[in-house]
Amino acid sequence: MARLVQCGLSISPSQYQRIKALAKQQRKPQAFVVRGLIDIALPFAENGHRINFARILTILEFTSLALDTVIAKLAPEDSDRLLDLAVDHLKKFHASEG
Repeated sequence: MARLVQCGLSISPSQYQRIKALAKQQRKPQAFVVRGLIDIALPFAENGHRINFARILTILEFTSLALDTVIAKLAPEDSDRLLDLAVDHLKKFHASEG
């Protein structure tokens, strides 16, 4: 594990409660959760991007629906198999650590 630097970081009570709840849900230390959130958001900020979660989710949903529509029309026999593969990949590559 990489050496960690102790730093003083002040957050609002609301942020603290959200982090505490997420850490409890993930069964991880709060510091682990905060480091993970930093790892996700910092690269965006470093490249001058804002994180607009509503836009990201809208794009994700649109892409998913558009692809589903195309597959249903062009290869309906593959639809169920592809969904099963997607669920398998979700479990394999995106399962929560725990």
